Amino acid sequence: MAMMSKTRTVILAALATAALTAGLMVTPASAAQIFVQQSGTSPAGGDPNVITNMGSFVVGVAGSSSTTLQNPLLVIVGVLNGNGIPAISYSGGVSTATVGTYGLASTTATFRCTNAGCTNTAFHALGLAAGGSESFVNWSGKDLADGFGTATSYSLYAFALSTSLTSGSPITIDESGAANGSFIIAYDCKAGTGSSTGCKKSGDIAQTVFTNTGLVDAVPEPGSLLLLGTGLAGLGLMVRRRRRG
Repeated sequence: MAMMSKTRTVILAALATAALTAGLMVTPASAAQIFVQQSGTSPAGGDPNVITNMGSFVVGVAGSSSTTLQNPLLVIVGVLNGNGIPAISYSGGVSTATVGTYGLASTTATFRCTNAGCTNTAFHALGLAAGGSESFVNWSGKDLADGFGTATSYSLYAFALSTSLTSGSPITIDESGAANGSFIIAYDCKAGTGSSTGCKKSGDIAQTVFTNTGLVDAVPEPGSLLLLGTGLAGLGLMVRRRRRG
């Protein structure tokens, strides 16, 4: 009987741990999802979404036609190991986010593993209340698996875009400066529910989850490829001449 009781306790503890872990990886109930991807008007769910053309990609919100978010929209770039300083361009206007917007504690932050399992998130690093799927373990694990190297940290930059996202009508933006392997996420509050200090409740939060995160994997422009090819050809010719000599 004692053995059965001990086994039951171990099983219950394991289930509780699994439930806690799962809870850290999901979006708060009823929260709207903001997707970042190359193109499309609905979430691609690429887990995450690879963006190869940084000169034109989309940010949108999933949900019914009545899903509208507040102005501004926060777009956050997490630069792999601090390699580069990102810049966002948007036709409606973009600026460095203002501290206090939706609870934003800082416009920049260093995001690194700070707890057991590295489940701390990029949103929390900036003071924003959100679900837990934008975790260091998810970001660094994806970068390692895709050959971008080992992530020791990500430099976070928060931008404010002058727009009110509506489902079915994503906006087109561009980014420059962030190294491949960097991530792009977004945060907002549903229209009429937020304040300067944050959304009133978790269901009013609009955020990106890891499944719909943008992953920077930019392909060199044709002109850059041409220059690279010309340079390699010149190097090859030089080697041949030296060998003949």
